[in-house]
Amino acid sequence: MKIIMYNTVKEELPCVDEWVAKTGHDVVNVYEPLNVDNVAQAQSFDAVTTQQTTAIPAPVYESLAGYGIKQIALRQVGYDVFDLPAAFGQHIRLSNVAAYSPRAIAEYTLTQLLNILRHNKKFDRAMATGDYTWAAGGQAREIYQMTVAIIGVGRIGTALAQMLHALGANVLGVDPVYRAQNEAFLEYTSLDDALSRANVISFHTPLNDETRGLANQNFFDKIQPGTIMLNMARGEIVDMAALESSLLSGQLYGAAFDVAPNENDFMDQKQAVADLPENIQRLTQLDNFYLSPHIAFYTNTAIKNMVEMALNDAVTLARGGYTENEILR
Repeated sequence: MKIIMYNTVKEELPCVDEWVAKTGHDVVNVYEPLNVDNVAQAQSFDAVTTQQTTAIPAPVYESLAGYGIKQIALRQVGYDVFDLPAAFGQHIRLSNVAAYSPRAIAEYTLTQLLNILRHNKKFDRAMATGDYTWAAGGQAREIYQMTVAIIGVGRIGTALAQMLHALGANVLGVDPVYRAQNEAFLEYTSLDDALSRANVISFHTPLNDETRGLANQNFFDKIQPGTIMLNMARGEIVDMAALESSLLSGQLYGAAFDVAPNENDFMDQKQAVADLPENIQRLTQLDNFYLSPHIAFYTNTAIKNMVEMALNDAVTLARGGYTENEILR
């Protein structure tokens, strides 16, 4: 079977070679995201896989269907890049890799929480100027003193909850799906109750109609003063103007984001700081705000699993088979 792999990054190439040697299928790499300008390269292929944060518009599915391609396998968790009605209207089957390494993102979220609690950005900036005093950063708090609200208790949220519980934190979970086994390390509750009790809020939800703009000004008005906010999910979940205002006012003690609503304008590229979006320039100057380039997933285990799972799903769906990773109507 011939598979075209869009938006390949160099770290994936050894994993692709290993999978090809193991399965005997052919994979051709394209180094740009799937879009209307390069979809024609999929002609004569049997299956498609991609990973990207840019949207895949309706004409792409029409073209793929015209080439006889029956699926797209996404090498990532978030599938908001798909136009689901357009894909299903062309009888294109879709999949993602929701469980490639939940711990990777959970561990990074925990890392950033600890960075905020220990004032590491302040200390790093001070030490860069030769200031090695305690006062340069300030006294820290310990994680067992925290009540953490996890918004979205799927695989990633569950992994984070287990880590936090092991460290002694009180963990609250907000999710429409109840999983009884999670009661061992978290307490399920409502969103409003979680916001009224939490010192830390961490988002681990998909981006959909219910979560887009969830953290608006009304949301921020409900949180406790001095709360920490973590977003390793999708930028569009949080109103960035409300976030900035809350950081400046002290309503938020600190925040760490791995995503931004406008990330496609500047992430995964090099540019002068002055060329960054204005709000990103302002936010990254703050000592209590951390922004990383959408790397929470970026571990050796995750890359290997993403590639293998997506390629396996591409073959399965193209042959009309079943995979638990399929995105259903």
